[in-house]
Amino acid sequence: MKKILLMICLFSFIENIEAQNYTGPIIDMHIHAYNMKSAPEMFGHDYPNPLKNETYKGVKTPKDQRIETFKKFDEYNIVKALTSDGHLWYDHDPDRILISGRNLPNDSLRALHKKGKLFAIGELAPFYAGITADHESQKRFFDLAEELKIPLGFHIMPGGPPGGIYHYGMDKMRVSNANPKQLEEVLISHPNLKIFIMHGGWPYLDDMKAMMYAHPQLYIDTAAISWILPKAEFHYYLKGLINAGFGKRIMFGSDQMTWPETIGIAVDAVNSAEFLTFEQKADIFYNNAAEFLGLTKQEIEKHKG
Repeated sequence: MKKILLMICLFSFIENIEAQNYTGPIIDMHIHAYNMKSAPEMFGHDYPNPLKNETYKGVKTPKDQRIETFKKFDEYNIVKALTSDGHLWYDHDPDRILISGRNLPNDSLRALHKKGKLFAIGELAPFYAGITADHESQKRFFDLAEELKIPLGFHIMPGGPPGGIYHYGMDKMRVSNANPKQLEEVLISHPNLKIFIMHGGWPYLDDMKAMMYAHPQLYIDTAAISWILPKAEFHYYLKGLINAGFGKRIMFGSDQMTWPETIGIAVDAVNSAEFLTFEQKADIFYNNAAEFLGLTKQEIEKHKG
């Protein structure tokens, strides 16, 4: 009888561990900093999401964006945030903000790297201009990231809100330009370059599996699809990658732009995935990105207390 009770307790303990929400340190691999010069159109707008019948409250100014985003960082224990145009926020929290450079000439990116402030290049988003990764305009970024030995984040789908081709000046986007296979020749010609595909390569699950199988230096983040998609669809896609054995190359990302509440939605989307073990959640939220970014043992120990 005692053995039976012990087995029941043990199984109950294991189930609780597997279902447990992760509350440890998080690395957000996909954050945006804006100002009125770079993206004035991003401010003062709520985001109506027709896929989930939800509306997310927008901030009104760049200062509000930074303050409210930092509050979410504190709330969800986000210890590092890889931030596109992160130079706009770096001085406010240099320990947490990792600058991902874009919209700058190579000389400026080199200067940031020389100062120890450039951790990645991206996000690259030629998708919005109707071109793909192999376009000549993108080569300088891939070359530079490989030379500087820093990662590069590449955006494909989804682009903007549902139906964005017909609104918001996104008329050059095409679904035909969205397949992650467009990066294959870039990866082969830059064998020492670490690339992560933003938004997980959704909805191309089978092609994403093939790409990750063929190219072990290729990672993904969960940004945007973790809050813009219905939870069932996000879980279906995530489970497909987990089942294929790629759980060590999936990194958490929110793609927080000017709707800070999406950070919490993104965290919950991963935590609520019942098919993930606690260890797999820890990998997605922190461990995979820590390895990908090359954080030191001392940094990791500090984050994990």
